[in-house]
Amino acid sequence: MDGVIVSADSHVLEPFDLWSRALGAKYGDRVPRKVNHFAGRDGEFFYCGKEACVLEEMVSVDAASRERVDELVQAGADPVVRERCMDKDGVAAEVIHATWTLYAMRAGDPQLVRDCCAVFNDWLAEYCRHNPARMIGIAMIPIDDVKWGVAELRRVARLGLKGAVIHTRNPEGTPPYRDPVYDPFWAAAQDLNMPITLHIITGRARDAYTLHGDERSEAPRCSVEIWTEVWPVLSTEFIFGGIFDRFPRLRVVLGEYEVAWIPYFRFRVERAQKLFTSDFGLRKPKRMPGEYLRENVYVGMIDDPLAVRALDEIGADRVLWGSDFPHPPCTYPNTHAVLDRILKGLPADVQRKIVGENVMAVYGIDALVAR
Repeated sequence: MDGVIVSADSHVLEPFDLWSRALGAKYGDRVPRKVNHFAGRDGEFFYCGKEACVLEEMVSVDAASRERVDELVQAGADPVVRERCMDKDGVAAEVIHATWTLYAMRAGDPQLVRDCCAVFNDWLAEYCRHNPARMIGIAMIPIDDVKWGVAELRRVARLGLKGAVIHTRNPEGTPPYRDPVYDPFWAAAQDLNMPITLHIITGRARDAYTLHGDERSEAPRCSVEIWTEVWPVLSTEFIFGGIFDRFPRLRVVLGEYEVAWIPYFRFRVERAQKLFTSDFGLRKPKRMPGEYLRENVYVGMIDDPLAVRALDEIGADRVLWGSDFPHPPCTYPNTHAVLDRILKGLPADVQRKIVGENVMAVYGIDALVAR
């Protein structure tokens, strides 16, 4: 693989006692933490304040893979180990997101979620200080309290974090994102040049690993819902809802939703633009949907075998490859071989954009430092 490789979607593995140490006195057993019993089952679970992930299934590996998984777990918590893995895998830099805080965004108690995110943001900023040129941290910021969200966005920018994850879909009981009440947050993100990420797990769609007992029959439905939840949000809130028209320099990154759906999405939204603005009297966007995709949206991919077919719809400069490190299904330590496979046949300049140049431009990563 030619060119600088920078992962646009990597993660940390927050210590399981991160929130109990900081917030236990305030919230008691409601804080996210590791537990050994949930929903009538014994085992190892991460309780996120509402649901619980089955840990032994999320990291289920054979004995031959145990050494690799142990290394990944260490790297998720220790930046020194992470940098050693990056060197081994030929990855110049990583844009780093949460893991367990993604689930904590669904805790249900808005104040608990805000406090958990603030604790995580401080921890991540410290983690990335090990080598901020190679470790680019992304904050977690719920925006149901808009004033708090704006203040937290400004605070994490001062800490050195370079973007923020919000709920993929506004939590139940809060106004939809198209409501002007959120405009101060979009304005702050635009003014601070901070990309806003919509990442899987943070919306209302439930992750299959949080299902227990008879609920598990719903796993196929959950799988489809969680991977497509961003579609109506992008169309109804950001395009038809006028967010991109009011804030034309706002940049939105779609985390782990992959790329192959883009052509169908564009077809459906353009059809809706023709039908519903006249038949339903909806506000007509100022531009065609494809223009918003090419000017305001960046789409993350990890291992999408059909992604190359969608490049003409969004443009090669809008696709951001991510390794998903250190989650066990990630590309480590075979990143170069994986990229050679999934990008086979693409021109060299397009490959360089997808694996590094695009994300360096989005987050202001210095290419010379990355090398």
